[in-house]
Amino acid sequence: MKKIINLVLLIVFAAMAVLFFILNPAKHEIFPKCVFHTVTGYYCPGCGSQRAIHSLLHLNFAGVVDNNFLFLPAVFLLIYHYSFAFLNKKFRWKLPNIFYFKSTPWIILVIIILFWILRNLPVYPFNILAPG
Repeated sequence: MKKIINLVLLIVFAAMAVLFFILNPAKHEIFPKCVFHTVTGYYCPGCGSQRAIHSLLHLNFAGVVDNNFLFLPAVFLLIYHYSFAFLNKKFRWKLPNIFYFKSTPWIILVIIILFWILRNLPVYPFNILAPG
């Protein structure tokens, strides 16, 4: 059963990747709009992530950072999280999984909240954190 669920998730993930590769969320109305931004006019920490995914799939890293500054570090952290065990086993390293440190969730929360506040300030250099 677990293999079937994983296979279904992989197919859905691949289909979404193809959709985001082909269609630009900035130009097509099928993609959902941010409810928080629609209601308040302010950007949430995730605003610009759909456009960032599109840019990442096209290897446009400047576009990723322009749309959501935190998106690229989050991708790198996820890659680290899912590859550290393989790297430790393959190269006999002793990399710790930083996600299991007691302070990691709090550090991530503080970074996200600061990003949320700062990207909504209408002054330079904080206004460059707003989605492009």
